[in-house]
Amino acid sequence: MNNNTELTLRIICDNEARSPGVIPTNSLSIYINDEILIDACSGPDEFTHNIRALNINLRPRLAIITTPVNHHWGGLVALRGIVNTVIIPTDNTWFGSELRGKLEELGFDVFEVGGNERLRTGFGELELIRVGNKRVGELLIYVPSHGLLISGCGLGMWFINDDELLSFFKRLGIRYFVGGLGASAVSEYQGSIIRGLIRNLRGVYPLHGTGPRLRRELVSLRNVHDVGAGSVVRLGW
Repeated sequence: MNNNTELTLRIICDNEARSPGVIPTNSLSIYINDEILIDACSGPDEFTHNIRALNINLRPRLAIITTPVNHHWGGLVALRGIVNTVIIPTDNTWFGSELRGKLEELGFDVFEVGGNERLRTGFGELELIRVGNKRVGELLIYVPSHGLLISGCGLGMWFINDDELLSFFKRLGIRYFVGGLGASAVSEYQGSIIRGLIRNLRGVYPLHGTGPRLRRELVSLRNVHDVGAGSVVRLGW
């Protein structure tokens, strides 16, 4: 792979819309370099509407569901005949059972991640990192070549204690962050930890999973960008 490959992330679904004709929805969907789909919106109607509104020819090689909560995968039915394999975190809650049942019903091949896995893509290597505890699982997606960490919700990060969370960001060499920061509401404690995590990053793009008040406050920082459904994020090496 050429390390100078630009990453293009098209935000299909998010709580906030940033493009005419796009429907905001309590969900997430990100399409990377016309190859990898992360999450699939809250339902097929919103998912297909936004795909058409953004004139996206959706043909991913595989789909990754970051968390089994159903507003992250409600549009999966729209992927039948397009995607064969769906990657999910190991999760032993009712949500995990519901997701596995839906994937079986729709006929997808399923690959569960219970720890760390690496995948080869056309734009380089992806590292899938399961965070959470024995019951609850969430996937973080890391692109080493660009120092990019993608979080579908972010709540799983809060199962990591403060020191481990800070060292986790430092160890991976994260330069960019896209997605949910895991704070459903602002607090002095959470705000302080989050600012400590992101203050030295090159770019931060808060999406679904970041509390609305916190999201508004963060965009005042120099390295935080105001994005949502319809946005296109381009990251160079």
